[in-house]
Amino acid sequence: MVVLIGGMLVVVAAMVVKLGTVGAPELTPVTAEQIALPEGAEVVAVGQGAGGVMILTRDAAGGETLRVFDPASGEQRSATAILRE
Repeated sequence: MVVLIGGMLVVVAAMVVKLGTVGAPELTPVTAEQIALPEGAEVVAVGQGAGGVMILTRDAAGGETLRVFDPASGEQRSATAILRE
């Protein structure tokens, strides 16, 4: 009976950790007035992580770029081209 209860506690603890309710990074709210994207860039996906706001864009030629923006100022921190094989 003790092993059964202990096993259930381990399973519940693993689920809590996997769902991200424990140890999740503190996210900074987006307070930027605007985020400027290049002319003709189409937004494919948006996400937020500890490093900032991430926006995946597609240009007119079909090239994709992952752009990271500062959530406070809206300034672009980096841009990484995504190459699909």
